[in-house]
Amino acid sequence: MNPLRTLLITSVLGVTLTTLPSMQAQASSTQPADPWPSSAVLTRLFVLPSGRTDGERLVRQLHLTPAQTAELRRLARSEAVLAEAGRQVFGRDEATALNARIARLSAEKDRKVHLSLAGKYSNFRGWVRTWWTQKVSESRK
Repeated sequence: MNPLRTLLITSVLGVTLTTLPSMQAQASSTQPADPWPSSAVLTRLFVLPSGRTDGERLVRQLHLTPAQTAELRRLARSEAVLAEAGRQVFGRDEATALNARIARLSAEKDRKVHLSLAGKYSNFRGWVRTWWTQKVSESRK
């Protein structure tokens, strides 16, 4: 903060606002929100060409079986269909209905991934959070 402005604020208010810079530093250093299950993580990892390498790395690092991988790919296609549905929304009522549908389907997607991955689910969630944080960080550079 500008020292002259701090002096002026101190003079007018009778206090020094020294916590403001530390609060700003905290806000900028916070981690991105957990993207799962509300974001189209599976689409990014298994459908979009830019994420396929990351999707392959997920499969390798978590030692997913062919059946588990196939289920994630199937769910990724469902996510992609929902994203396309969003392009057809023209009014507030349609958007509200689509958002409710997306929330229901996100919960269902999470249930199916949890069921499919079983004991690997928590490792999947950790991997996704780390990957997402890295992607957000890269995008800010």
